[in-house]
Amino acid sequence: MQKKIFLAFIILVLIGVFTTGFLALNLVKANYLNDIEDKLITNSLLIEEFLREENNFKRDNIDSLANKYSEKIDARVTFINKEGWVIGDSDVDIENLENHKERPEIKEAYDGEIGVSTRHSDSIDRDMLYVAIPFKEKNRELSVIRLSVPMKRLDQYYKTLFRYIVISMFSGLIIAFLLGFRYVNSVTDPIQQLTTATKKIADGNYGEKVYFRTEDELGVLADNFNVMSMKLDNTIDELQESNTKMKAILTSMLNGVIALDNSKKIMFINPTAEKMFNLKEKDVKGKYILEVVRNNILDDLIQNLIKDKVSSKEEIEIFEPEHKIFNVYSNPIALNSNPNIIIGVVIMIQDVTEIRKLERMRKDFVGNVSHELKTPLTSIKGFVETLKQGAGDNKEVRNKFLDILEIEANRLNALIEDLLLLSEIESGNNINRNKVININKSIDDILKVLNEVAKKKDITLIDKVNKNLPQLFGNEGWFKQMLVNLIDNGIKYTPSGGKVIITGYNVKDNLIIKVKDNGMGIEKNHLSRLFERFYRVDKARSRKIGGTGLGLAIVKHIVLSFDGKIDVKSKVGKGTEFIVTLPIKNKEL
Repeated sequence: MQKKIFLAFIILVLIGVFTTGFLALNLVKANYLNDIEDKLITNSLLIEEFLREENNFKRDNIDSLANKYSEKIDARVTFINKEGWVIGDSDVDIENLENHKERPEIKEAYDGEIGVSTRHSDSIDRDMLYVAIPFKEKNRELSVIRLSVPMKRLDQYYKTLFRYIVISMFSGLIIAFLLGFRYVNSVTDPIQQLTTATKKIADGNYGEKVYFRTEDELGVLADNFNVMSMKLDNTIDELQESNTKMKAILTSMLNGVIALDNSKKIMFINPTAEKMFNLKEKDVKGKYILEVVRNNILDDLIQNLIKDKVSSKEEIEIFEPEHKIFNVYSNPIALNSNPNIIIGVVIMIQDVTEIRKLERMRKDFVGNVSHELKTPLTSIKGFVETLKQGAGDNKEVRNKFLDILEIEANRLNALIEDLLLLSEIESGNNINRNKVININKSIDDILKVLNEVAKKKDITLIDKVNKNLPQLFGNEGWFKQMLVNLIDNGIKYTPSGGKVIITGYNVKDNLIIKVKDNGMGIEKNHLSRLFERFYRVDKARSRKIGGTGLGLAIVKHIVLSFDGKIDVKSKVGKGTEFIVTLPIKNKEL
């Protein structure tokens, strides 16, 4: 066993030493090469400075300058003009040299960079390291200064370095072998390995193994221990993966999920259910469901499920923390090994509050439309029958009935037009986000039209609109319709002698339009429903003044089409103010 341990030790030492030596050799080589490059770059920059100060720097003496600098820095010096021709070289006759414009280091220098390359030189038939820098002196033929050294010089240095590193490695190996042989008896024995491994498994590292092989009982024990450890690790991984997947699925569900034990205590609750009931799993885990969701119907549902073991569905309504309507599906939790054993209940909760609200709105809308259409149609039908029965023979009576029929027909037409407009706005087919709206002109146009209507009721329209409002992009017809509905609404519900104030200004990137009247005002409990279709604060008065019940609903949807918002303030007996806020956006591309 000692030989095996010693052999393993030798192999590890060899790997470590050779790896270290290899890395050290490459690191030193890289540093040396970088030093050579830095030296060549520095010398190139010095030559550049000397050339700038050289007074007799001309084509006929530049070759001698190359020889002069080459002797001082022990490197080949080459001067190249802007066309790529060598105009001076310390080692080669320039007449025998080709154009250097396509040399990689020369191309980089022409681009204003320091060019570095390692390649074979055809002119002197050896591998060279080249460094080239641009010469930027004006009115000089010279464009590039290039310095180079033979790679053979570097190879000699590498060989010397390799020899010293190998000697160092073998010296280290000899010392390591001597020390390893001396201290081999101090290596942990198999029993110690088993003891350490079992302790790690007890700490939760279930895949822990022991790494030794013997032909005695300890070897058999080690094999059995490793098999046991791997099976335990695989089993734990499978359980954790299964739990993770299950938790991820339950967490990602759009519906709420609550798992209870047979005592109706909470075992698990997913994030959706937490949001539904405004609670945290850590605060309710282990509590009775009735403590968390105070609803007797739900409690009875769970009780019956535990008793009868039959899946069920129920719709419940809760009022805390807020009013909600839920579809609750419950199912027993049975053991896979024995389905007859029930260990709890899983409850899935579907929020149908909005669906029920939309259903109610749909029913109300159908009922309201039917009622609004039925009333004028009944009136029209009655007058037509009266005219057919002989009332039409009396001209005065006939004209009176025809006037009423015209009013009812106009009322029907206005209702249908408002319904069509509301449908068009909701569909978003004519948003026209790129069309420019001149806000000031649009407001002026509406005020000119409605001013005549206001005068007939002895109501004053007051224009407090900023005259330099920015442009808006969108459907101009809808924008005007919004203004008409708001201002006309103020005129209708303001008594004779009153006033309606129209204010317009912009704050940063928002357009603010306010329509304020000093009419009868609206009670606070009506404000939240004011923009619903066919909702009327005073039904008798609204019909009397000719409203369809859709004006403010149309205003709200127009504002939403501009990505804006509308607010209302009102006090009974003092008047009402509508505030419209529309974002001012750049024209969409």
